[in-house]
Amino acid sequence: MKPPANPGTPAPAGSPGWKLTQANTGLAAHGLKCDSLPLYTGPAAPPAGTVISGKRVEQALTLFAGGITVEKSCIRPTRLGETAPLITTNGPCGSNSCQVTGGPVTIRDSNIDGSALPAKTIAGSCAFLGVGTLQRNYISGMGSGICFFNTGHSLNALAEGNYVRGLRSEGESHNDGATVRDFPLDKNAGRTLAFRNNRIDCSTGNDTGALFIQTYGNDIDNVTVEGNLLEGGGYQLGLESGFGHSYGRNMRSINNRFTGTGWGAAYVSQNGTAHKWAVWQENYVHDPNAPDGKGKPAATP
Repeated sequence: MKPPANPGTPAPAGSPGWKLTQANTGLAAHGLKCDSLPLYTGPAAPPAGTVISGKRVEQALTLFAGGITVEKSCIRPTRLGETAPLITTNGPCGSNSCQVTGGPVTIRDSNIDGSALPAKTIAGSCAFLGVGTLQRNYISGMGSGICFFNTGHSLNALAEGNYVRGLRSEGESHNDGATVRDFPLDKNAGRTLAFRNNRIDCSTGNDTGALFIQTYGNDIDNVTVEGNLLEGGGYQLGLESGFGHSYGRNMRSINNRFTGTGWGAAYVSQNGTAHKWAVWQENYVHDPNAPDGKGKPAATP
């Protein structure tokens, strides 16, 4: 295959979220387009050890087998069950829960695109649902973006250098640019979850917010939110205890930028939890004309 005429320019390694654009993330950063990629003809639930590289995937993917990498690909399903995720690491579901993958999953330098589906189908869908590593992807066209939910008890989770935008709502949908709904440490105290150097825009009109952390499914701890630009409606960063669970004592928000639109930059809902963010430092309202985007300090929630 000939190299693309325009090889693209990825964002430099470690670029903060306010430096990300559609042109320097996902396929565009490598001079690629969805329509130019060959069609993926493999299974929707690939086996462990699979690498999907440089493909146009027109079906939803179930990566429950673990040990799977998706890179420089376009995941743009043309058919999907209503509210189903475009990509999930979840396995078979019972009445109250779904099985969790036992192996790592990585999705990088790719586009995850819900534009081929109607808003009614996609408004309640996550681009990614489960636990894994997502790096340098361009994510658009679905109801919610990166959903770390049903993360299990052992694996780390990482969202780094992704640009989430162009999300869609319908009816009474509740849309998140990204969300964490469980991340317990009871069986692995050293596991970590990080949102680092992402740009996340939730501007659908039905916005919970850019990054919504809520203990809906289980306790949550060891989370670092650093170097992100959080945009859109609702509150741009929410931290909530509830549903019989609590966030822990190692929740850190460092060097983020907020547009301050919607209801404002950030809030905490303790619901009986005695503590708030363990670290809240160098967080600012974004000013594109100020050095390093530092407008006024974002008030400690």
